[in-house]
Amino acid sequence: MVHSKSTPMDDDAYWMVADGRVHYLEAAEINNVVPDISIDPVVEDWQSHDANMKMMNIRNKNLLYKLNNPSGSDLDSDNIVDPAKASASPEHLTPPSTGGSTNNGSTVKIPTPTHSLYMPRRQVDLVALLAAKDKVQDSSEAENVKTILSAVMQWPQDANIKIKFLTGGITNMLLSCSYGRSTVLMRVYGQGTNLIIDRHREYISHLVLNSLQLAPPVYARFSNGLVYGYLPGRSLEPNELYHPALYPLIAQLLGIWHHRVSSSDIEDGVEKLRRYAVTVKKRRSLQSSPVLMAENSKKKKKPKKKTINNVWELLHDWIDVVPLNQALHDSFARNKKIDSDLREVVRQELNWLEETLTSKNSSPVVSAHCDLLSGNVIIPTDFAFEESDLPSVDNNPIKFIDYEYMLPAPRAFDIANHMAEWQGFHCDRSAIPEPSMDNPVMVKWVRSYLNNPDASEDEVQKLIDEIALFHGMPGFYWGIWAMIQSEISQIDFDYADYGKLRLEEYWDWKSKHLSSV
Repeated sequence: MVHSKSTPMDDDAYWMVADGRVHYLEAAEINNVVPDISIDPVVEDWQSHDANMKMMNIRNKNLLYKLNNPSGSDLDSDNIVDPAKASASPEHLTPPSTGGSTNNGSTVKIPTPTHSLYMPRRQVDLVALLAAKDKVQDSSEAENVKTILSAVMQWPQDANIKIKFLTGGITNMLLSCSYGRSTVLMRVYGQGTNLIIDRHREYISHLVLNSLQLAPPVYARFSNGLVYGYLPGRSLEPNELYHPALYPLIAQLLGIWHHRVSSSDIEDGVEKLRRYAVTVKKRRSLQSSPVLMAENSKKKKKPKKKTINNVWELLHDWIDVVPLNQALHDSFARNKKIDSDLREVVRQELNWLEETLTSKNSSPVVSAHCDLLSGNVIIPTDFAFEESDLPSVDNNPIKFIDYEYMLPAPRAFDIANHMAEWQGFHCDRSAIPEPSMDNPVMVKWVRSYLNNPDASEDEVQKLIDEIALFHGMPGFYWGIWAMIQSEISQIDFDYADYGKLRLEEYWDWKSKHLSSV
């Protein structure tokens, strides 16, 4: 019996990281030049698999030249072809011929540390999956899930693909998808989540992290979700974040993230993806109705959608949409005189915070995780919980997951944000480590972050001072976030009350800060 495999659709594109930069090749253009593109099958261990994924087979030496010489290729955003002028022959993909180079149709290996399929036209019905939940394998949407998996993983589209509900609800669902010994995860997003999360940035960040061996592979992104590698192990409980055997390892890995992950590489990739998404949208409009497309081009253009490029811009964007509910009003009324519009008062408070924390050039900007709570830290299931010296970076068993909130941010914010998570969702602030040289836990954490147990007191003091300055920002950040969630989330959790508690954390820091200056 022959089992069919789904193939890429129009507008699908392969996104990859090569030579430290993000590039893409449209699937249709590859198919016009070559009969097929093959990707090695997934295996259980994502790190072993990633080593295999470094070689992507494409039948065309011109494409090999193209990736090795990206400055002259379509892969730069400025060279995106107008869809109205694009022809069946991908001339914009073809570089100048080189002496002695022939296209004999032989298979060539294009080295790419990571690559992934972007499928903007494919979508999964989250409501249908949620209705089935524990019987998702038999749901009406199961065949659609299998179609996507077949296109991405080259699995046969048959009953041997097993789909299992893991977690989630109406805004976010996680599925385990298996075929034989291979397992991947599919995350499906519901409506409203794009209000506070940039899905383009999440996708590109994941790609770049995988290229650095800091994340499992991301095999695909579809319209409302991702397919990515299964990471064995378990997530931590909040009280494990400060276990003496664990917190030095977490600190070391976060320091490696901040040192290795290039914000500029991610920004370049995000901008390319944003432009590609616009190109796809224009192409669809042209294909559906050339006349309507021409008419629309004559109309007054709407302002471009605002893009978010750092944590401060994100907070300003959140304040534009935060609901002015009673919890937010009460929090600000107890700490400020509200003599104007509440939203303007909140905005003025953010302006003060941003000016205070950035005017001193106080902390270098890094690619920050921005959501390093216990659930996003993974350890092996057989972790021994025994204190030891810091391992080499390659032997650190800790992994970070979930990159939805990654943004350029001051490193001290990312550190303070993680330490604020030591309090858990019950907001027991006594668990947050005091940023002081008199606190041995803080000193050891900082030395581990610097990956240097013998770091000088001056080095340690400098970073602790940075962290102390940003100690209150996580409370403001998650306080505003929680107020938004109180309106859009379907999860049975009192986000408004949680937001008040986090904002209280901020107000207490501000009072202490003002009394010390």
